[in-house]
Amino acid sequence: MTRQGVAQALLSRRHHLELLGLAAAAALLLARLDLATLAAGLGLFLWGMTHLGDAIKRLSGGTLDRWLHTATRHPLRAIGVGAAATALVQSSSLVTLLSLSFVGAGLVALPGAIALLFGANLGTTTGAWLIAGFGLRFDLAQFAMPFLALGLLGSRVLKDGRAAAAGVLLGIGLLFLGIDFMKLGFEAWQDGLSLDGLAGDSAWHWPLFVLFGVVATVVMQSSHATLLITLAALAGGQLPYLPALAIAIGANVGTTVTAVLGALGAGAAARRLAGAHVVFNLATAAVALALLVPLAWLVDELGELIGLATDAWPLKLALFHTLFNLLGIVLMLPLIPRLAARLERFFPEPSRIPPAQARYLNTNALEHADTALAAMEQECQRLNRRAYHLLCSAILMPSAEVIGHPPSREVVKARIDTTAWPMVNARYHEQIKPLMAEILDFYARLNMPLTEAQQARLESLYARTLRMVEAVRFGEVLQRSLMRHAAPASPLREAHDDIRMALAQGLNRLAAAPDSADVTSPIDEVRQHWQQALAERLRQHRLDPWLASSLMNDLHQATRLMGALAPA
Repeated sequence: MTRQGVAQALLSRRHHLELLGLAAAAALLLARLDLATLAAGLGLFLWGMTHLGDAIKRLSGGTLDRWLHTATRHPLRAIGVGAAATALVQSSSLVTLLSLSFVGAGLVALPGAIALLFGANLGTTTGAWLIAGFGLRFDLAQFAMPFLALGLLGSRVLKDGRAAAAGVLLGIGLLFLGIDFMKLGFEAWQDGLSLDGLAGDSAWHWPLFVLFGVVATVVMQSSHATLLITLAALAGGQLPYLPALAIAIGANVGTTVTAVLGALGAGAAARRLAGAHVVFNLATAAVALALLVPLAWLVDELGELIGLATDAWPLKLALFHTLFNLLGIVLMLPLIPRLAARLERFFPEPSRIPPAQARYLNTNALEHADTALAAMEQECQRLNRRAYHLLCSAILMPSAEVIGHPPSREVVKARIDTTAWPMVNARYHEQIKPLMAEILDFYARLNMPLTEAQQARLESLYARTLRMVEAVRFGEVLQRSLMRHAAPASPLREAHDDIRMALAQGLNRLAAAPDSADVTSPIDEVRQHWQQALAERLRQHRLDPWLASSLMNDLHQATRLMGALAPA
């Protein structure tokens, strides 16, 4: 059997196994309605979180992105804003991916992004407080129905920001309904399931519960969902208190998978941030597990001070969740600079990135408006720099003599060795076209809501990049003519030197000030001068008509080249 046949057979077998697994799960859920209720509640809860996060992103219109970006300039502020943002959207994964996007796009320094992640970990504790203090104590089904009705109708009928607001209502309704279903499922298990034998007297059980929390969070991609299951089981009496605390520790560790997966296709900066997330959560979990009994005692003391009942186990778990995350921040905050330096050494930037390979256009950057624009802008700047160097080759002048300081007439008049100059067409296909293809693909995948200013900036970047590539194509045609007439005795060498000088001046001005309006005047003056000089030289038979036609074409190509580069 061929390799392709083997692959198809394996794929077919996988599909059969998946169908068998679905059939077995369906049979189990049909036979055990309590399990089906639990599974339905969990699915509704996860679905609600997805709706809520997406709707808040649309509703903010980039405001949340800018808020987080600004906060990263100061560690304590970054922690506070990271916690507040996570509490708002109830998703540390969203803030984690946003932080990865910021640092991957070069918008923020690594220490600020690390502090933002610390705050996101603290913000996840608000979910436990909401579920323990509100979700498990009230009949949420009666609140869920109005939210679901308004959210579903609004999402269908309304547009733009109002539709996003309806999406928030829909997400809240699904969350409420999921929590209510989870409570019903565990109540059905009240007499059929008990874990009293794992009451925590045997300390070796605790790492197993930590592992359970890790696996559950990885599978469901939500620490909130793991905490919801744990809190509901704890409130229903199916799970002892100390093992529930260990599961909460594991849920924190499980969130690192989101960061690791998000950094797989990103650059070194994003991998450093993912590494910081792993180090923080593992260190915090190790300390919390080692101090599990003392922390549980501290929770009892604090609970008594704030008026919690002795058997208010869900609220005590929420308090424990907050305490050990605060403990982790206190321990790790002074170490942020040292941790960032270690990670920069452990994940160095590649020594050389192929010129045709995009550096900033990773999938994480597409999650949010600000990071997508920043990635697009930096990649377009890379393409522009390469295009500038290629245009210098097109006019047969070293880029060091064109960009950085005014070009000199002596360099223009120097002898030209045509064999020393790379052909623009070959370099275009090696360095410009592949990178341009990646930029176009990234632009096509931008589908998040943008403000008017962001949309205008995006369109300006896109249009300018297209014009830069167009200018390179004009330079390709011009270079061939310049090489044909590069000899000092060529009748066109004088005119070509004037064209090269004018283009060098225009490129120099553009490199110094990309929005400069006075970039076409040098080539306009040269074109006007040689249009008059051509007529006189033809009358005096000093220039062959065929060469005159070539010069007119070169002047036209040079004018189009600078016109493409000029600001719109």
